[in-house]
Amino acid sequence: MKLGIDAGNHRVKICGDYGLMEFISAIGESREINLQQIHGHDDMIFEYQGERGFAGSLALYESEFGGSIMGDTKAHTDTLLRVLIGIHRYITVNKVDETVFDIVIGQPISRHSNEEKNKMKKIIKGKHTISINGIEKTFIINKVEVAAEGVSAFWSNQQPGMVRILDVGSGTVNFSTVYEGKYIDKDSSTLPFGVNTNKTNSLQSLARGIATHTLKKWKSDDKTFVAGGIAEGILPYLKNYFSNIEVLYPIYKEEYVNPIFANAIAFYIVAVNIYD
Repeated sequence: MKLGIDAGNHRVKICGDYGLMEFISAIGESREINLQQIHGHDDMIFEYQGERGFAGSLALYESEFGGSIMGDTKAHTDTLLRVLIGIHRYITVNKVDETVFDIVIGQPISRHSNEEKNKMKKIIKGKHTISINGIEKTFIINKVEVAAEGVSAFWSNQQPGMVRILDVGSGTVNFSTVYEGKYIDKDSSTLPFGVNTNKTNSLQSLARGIATHTLKKWKSDDKTFVAGGIAEGILPYLKNYFSNIEVLYPIYKEEYVNPIFANAIAFYIVAVNIYD
């Protein structure tokens, strides 16, 4: 099975033949809970290689050290757990018996180097057994490729000419440029802040911060798209600085879907095209 997996710091997004899926990314330690209650649809207790922990909404509410590792790289074990939990949930919810997977995942533009990509592949490839909420699954991640976040979103809804893309995430903002389908590196990078990393939680201030950095190279009237789960919410504030900006709505099975899936759908498109 081919999957595009956007293992974000706030939510994991997955695209495959059986549809789209998303869930809370948080991971934390487990403990005994005296009063059992449901915190959300994403409550998960996982067991992997002798480690037991909480994930999803359960980690957010009940793990004292729960959350997500932010930063400009995803070459760490949290990404592995997000991917494994994602594959487990995808095949369990969709009731499929697939055991071998070829996947494409993402890495922020600024750390999209061969060294970082190889680290991610080494961590993720191989045979894994993971249990979630008492259901154990064993599967093989056969092939892994690492795409650049943000710029990849372009392939979820291709546009002609020169296009600027703002991929606003919880921990970073990827800004990228594509000209006639070709990535332009000199006008692209990653900003080390995002929706959940600023103390004010102000989208207006975040939009200004994005403009402060990107308009050093971009023009305010360039054709610009914003992707990510916060795309619709931050759009009115970005319009104060980018006069020709709109939400990038990705296309899945000939329908426009939530912009949160832009990278995952693009990763899936890449997977379909590169794997036999």
